[in-house]
Amino acid sequence: MKKDLKNIALETLKILTKKSWSNLSIKEIKLKSKVKLFSNLIKNKQELLNNINSYFDYNLILNSKKIENSNSKDMIFEILMMRYDVLQDNRKAVLSIFKSFRNNPKELVCMLPKLLTSIEMMLNCVKISSKGIVGKIKIKGVLVIYLTTFLVWTNDETESLEKTMTFLDNSLDQVGKLFKL
Repeated sequence: MKKDLKNIALETLKILTKKSWSNLSIKEIKLKSKVKLFSNLIKNKQELLNNINSYFDYNLILNSKKIENSNSKDMIFEILMMRYDVLQDNRKAVLSIFKSFRNNPKELVCMLPKLLTSIEMMLNCVKISSKGIVGKIKIKGVLVIYLTTFLVWTNDETESLEKTMTFLDNSLDQVGKLFKL
C-alpha cells in the first residue's frame, strides 16, 4: 500500500474514533492527513471508504503468512478471524461507519464490489481457488458469511471475540457441506 494512502486511511480511522462517518468531510481528512496529492488520490467519501478497506486488506495480507496449511474450512476461518482482528483494532471507527450504513444503506451497496475483491484476495491468501463459476459462488458465499458474522461482531463485547468466532465456525460448518470446504 502506498505510504500516502496508508496515511490517509490511518488519519481517517483516527478521526472516526471521535466523529461519525456522516459528519466526516473530505476536506477535514485532506487537511489533517497533510498528503500533498490528496485530491489526486481521494475524490469522494466512497473512495475514502474503499481506501480504508484497502488498508484493512493490506494488514490482512501481512498477517496471512502466519496461517498454517490446513483444510479449507479452517483456513477460511483463520483468514476471516484475522480480518475481524484488524477490524477490532479499529473498532470505534468501523462502528461509526457501520452506524451510518444503517441510515444510508446505499453506501454499503456501493462498497460491495470492493468487498467481493477483498473476499477473493482472502481466498487466494489461503490458496482456495476463486476461478470459474464455482470460484465465484465461493466468493459470494464467503461474502454472505462475512457480512452476517460482521453483524455478530458489532455486538460482540467479549475481549476474545468468542461470540464472533462461534458464529463464524457454525456458519462455515453449515455452508462447508455445500461448498465442500
